[in-house]
Amino acid sequence: MVTALIVGAGAVGQVYGHFLQRGGASVSYFVKEKYKEECAKGFTLYRCRRSGLGAAEKFDADGIYTEFDELKQTQWDQVWLTVSSADLRGGWLAQLKAVIGDATVVMLQPDLDDRDYVFSQFPPERVVCGIVNFISYQTPLPDLPDYHPDADKKGVAYLVLPMMPAEFSGNENRLPDVAGAMAAGRFNVKVEQDASRIYADRSAMMIPLVALLELENWSFRRLRLSGSLELAVAAAQEALSIVAAKFGKRLNWTERLFSLFWVKMALPVMRLLSPMDAESYAKFQFVKTAPQTRMMLKHFIEDGEKLGQSVQSLKALYERLPEEPQLKKVA
Repeated sequence: MVTALIVGAGAVGQVYGHFLQRGGASVSYFVKEKYKEECAKGFTLYRCRRSGLGAAEKFDADGIYTEFDELKQTQWDQVWLTVSSADLRGGWLAQLKAVIGDATVVMLQPDLDDRDYVFSQFPPERVVCGIVNFISYQTPLPDLPDYHPDADKKGVAYLVLPMMPAEFSGNENRLPDVAGAMAAGRFNVKVEQDASRIYADRSAMMIPLVALLELENWSFRRLRLSGSLELAVAAAQEALSIVAAKFGKRLNWTERLFSLFWVKMALPVMRLLSPMDAESYAKFQFVKTAPQTRMMLKHFIEDGEKLGQSVQSLKALYERLPEEPQLKKVA
């Protein structure tokens, strides 16, 4: 049996814990003291479907820990880092390293420099890099009206994106156990040569658009019609070039075709196909992770300057963002 520790019990950590436990793993969580009592009550998840949220999927963790010294009591096989890129910093990884023995560390953060940061704390051969292939959020969303059929479903909703398996890369001696633990829970997985590069590419395309969506008050319509959309797309193109330079690989055909035309075509389709209210989700999710958005833009700029890449559009977009997200009233 795999003994897994999930660091962070947010929407992402709950989904991974659910599928790991469904595959036969013993799953525990490491959380802040203020979340211990709530986590001890168990977790409730709902799968998103076109018709609404599915039936409740409940599970209990095998343990809830809040202190580093408590972790010494268990021999961990895998430690999954499910916190945001911003929360990954702070020096606590060194404390974690001291108490988890030889456990495989699974990192799931999307920032351009996350892998380098984790490698500075753990030997690279102990780290498996993964890509989150689902959308998850606390339900009900704040803007959901009381009469909505899902308004009384409290927990975490998740949407596994079609034709997008969970991708992992890492040491050949550790990777199979991580991928196998998820596959055992009937989760679609795929082994990649370099998951971090793929994740950085996707972040490069998404984060500038998220930044502009914030500036347009989380309205997809306003985003599509925004006079600054061309700037955001140019910033994404710069970020893609920076990723290619950092990882020493050329842009693939998808990245080369990324353009203002295709973004304008994709935005209404994404909104139409989303089983949840896309604007409510975006506002709820990205206001909460605003420090990560700003940190990722900053890292694209810093790495781009070091690599001699253009960062003009990235800087222009970054400078427009307030320190914290502001919700404007729409007349």
